[in-house]
Amino acid sequence: MISGIILAGGAGERMNGKDKGLVQWRGKALIDHVIVYLAPQVSHLAINANRNIILYQERGLPVIQDKVQSLLGPLAGIEVGLEAIKTEWLAVAPCDSPLFPNDYVQRLYEFTQHNRLALSWVRQNGQDHPLFCLIHRELRNDLHNFLHQQGRRKVLDFFESHGSAMEFSEELPLFANFNDEESLR
Repeated sequence: MISGIILAGGAGERMNGKDKGLVQWRGKALIDHVIVYLAPQVSHLAINANRNIILYQERGLPVIQDKVQSLLGPLAGIEVGLEAIKTEWLAVAPCDSPLFPNDYVQRLYEFTQHNRLALSWVRQNGQDHPLFCLIHRELRNDLHNFLHQQGRRKVLDFFESHGSAMEFSEELPLFANFNDEESLR
C-alpha cells in the first residue's frame, strides 16, 4: 500500500499570492483535478496546506500543515507527509499540476523496486518534475536533517543524493506546473 499527499502549502508568489490549489481551471479548483487523478493510485490521500485550511478540509481529506510556519518549501510538505503515513511509501503530487498519468505512482513504484531505490521522481523529455515522486519512509530522518540541521531547501539536492529520476516518454504535455495566470489559459 502507498499513501499519497498533494502539496498545496506554498505562498503562490508567482500567482500574485493566490492559493494555487484553489485557483480555478476548467471549472474547478486545480487541487480537485489532482485529487481525481491521484486518489485512485493510492490507498490513503492527504493534503499539505498552510492556509485556507477549512476550504481544503471541505474535500473530505486530512489536511496536514508544515511543522514550521516559515515556508521551508515543498520538502517541508513531504516531511510532514512522511511523518503522517502508516505505509512504507509516500506518493507526492503538486496541487498546481493537474495533468499526469493515472498510473505514474505504479510506474515509479516498479522503478524503485527494480533499481532498489528509496526515492524516485518523474523526468519527461529531460526535464525533472521532482514533486511527482515516490519516497520511502526510511528517508524521514535524512529529510529532517537536510531541512532543519543543514538548513537546505533545494528539492533536487536532496533527491539526487537519495534516488533517481525515471524517464516518462509520453508525448502529451504532462506534469506542467500552472504557476502563473498565463499558464492557466
